[in-house]
Amino acid sequence: MGERTMITASRARRGQTMVLSVVTMLVLALMMVIGFNVAHTAHEKIRIQQAADAQAYSVAVLQARAMNVNAVLNRAIAALTVAQMSLHAWNTIATHEVNMLQGGAIAFGLVALQETSKCCTKGPCVIHCLDAIQAGIIAAQYYGEKGDYEDKLEGKEQQFNDAVKELYEAKKSLYDQELQLVNKIKGEINGGQILRNMLAKTAPQARYKNALDSINVSNFMCTLDGPDGDLDACSGSAPLVFARSRPPPTERSKSMQNAANAARGLFNHAVSGGALLDHQDFRGSSMFMVSNPPKMMDIQSEGSYRATYFPGAFASRVGDTEFNKASDNGETAANVGSATGFGFVNVSWRHGRGFSILGSSVFSSQGGGEHNGAVGDNHPEFKTIALVSGEATLISFNAHTSPNEDNDWGQPNAYGAVGQDLRLLQKGGRGAFEVNSSGTINLRIGNEQKKVTLVPKTEGIAVGKAKAYFHQLGADWKLPPNGFDPFWRAKLHPFKRDELRQVLNMAGDSNANVQAPVEGVE
Repeated sequence: MGERTMITASRARRGQTMVLSVVTMLVLALMMVIGFNVAHTAHEKIRIQQAADAQAYSVAVLQARAMNVNAVLNRAIAALTVAQMSLHAWNTIATHEVNMLQGGAIAFGLVALQETSKCCTKGPCVIHCLDAIQAGIIAAQYYGEKGDYEDKLEGKEQQFNDAVKELYEAKKSLYDQELQLVNKIKGEINGGQILRNMLAKTAPQARYKNALDSINVSNFMCTLDGPDGDLDACSGSAPLVFARSRPPPTERSKSMQNAANAARGLFNHAVSGGALLDHQDFRGSSMFMVSNPPKMMDIQSEGSYRATYFPGAFASRVGDTEFNKASDNGETAANVGSATGFGFVNVSWRHGRGFSILGSSVFSSQGGGEHNGAVGDNHPEFKTIALVSGEATLISFNAHTSPNEDNDWGQPNAYGAVGQDLRLLQKGGRGAFEVNSSGTINLRIGNEQKKVTLVPKTEGIAVGKAKAYFHQLGADWKLPPNGFDPFWRAKLHPFKRDELRQVLNMAGDSNANVQAPVEGVE
């Protein structure tokens, strides 16, 4: 009897062990399934976070490269403007040569009149009659030489006109390339093929949150300075977009003026810091005199010929106030590629003195240009940096009116946002380790029915931020952001708390719990 009881108890214990083993195996299987699901979810979360960062960084790279290409093109436009200025300078010097001959003729005409007034038929005063005749001959020689030079210059007139026009057309072509680049970059930022191809490789089951595309486009457009008729408007609000208005066309032209004038302030730069005119050192800040130029002395043989110039004469500039004057065609010569010289001739010969005003200029304006001086002609084909859309102008950096740390000194932000069902495998479908299609397990604990969700059914959201920033290596960040130096770069950038909350909300994660500030920013 006792032996039978012991056998029965042993069998009962073996039955309990089997039940415990089955439960243990079930728990281990459940833990393994949960581990697979958690690991897969974490892996996919990392994948879409990398995709969001890659999107933000790629947008910043596109922005930076566009600014760098535009900077190089702006430098080319400035170089062409300097070439225009050089042509104007050459033409002004040539025109001024004619003007100097004309001045000599007028001055010697006055000398002839003075000698004539002292002329008499007897005595020593007879010499004045001879001098009057010779002064008249010299005046005629000056006029004859002036006519020869004028003919030569007029023979070059069409070539000069064509050259200036071709330089303008070249600037127009470069500006058109800038505009095409901006529109292409804008299209790529706004869900273009480059970003789509990148997402297909980094997170093929994910999709971009298009709500942020317009924010990226606005950030890009707000940092561009160009004609409103050619560029889309800048819109948006902080902290995602630091919107600003574009400066008027005259300010944009001024930036090109500064670039061109810095490259060519005077006609011919000399090592000494001045310029050479008739082989003499010339400085534009003081009065300047050319004494007895050989060409003039070959005509008058004796006496003296002095051409005196006022400060600022022979300056080749763009947009200088001294050229803001009405031309014969009714246009204002603002924003000009121009050269001018102004002064007077003073001759001393035998018993008389003569005087004549010197002045010549060649300038181009928005509506045309003209010559002033001995050779005069209107040039409606002349144009420099345009003040209207659709013409030759430039696209530069639109600096923030009040740049500071809060608005990142006006440099553009770039955002990325990616969403994905975190239960999906890389090549589609669901894993065999999922308990069911809903990703949940039903458990009964006592009389209560419990549900364990292994993977949330809601879409996972990841966001990233980057920035296109300006930095000249080795310059200690002293050079401010601008549209003429190709030092724009891209980097990933941290979020601020309110900014992160707003980006997540726009990406569709309205329940985002952003508690702690980032970077210690409240």
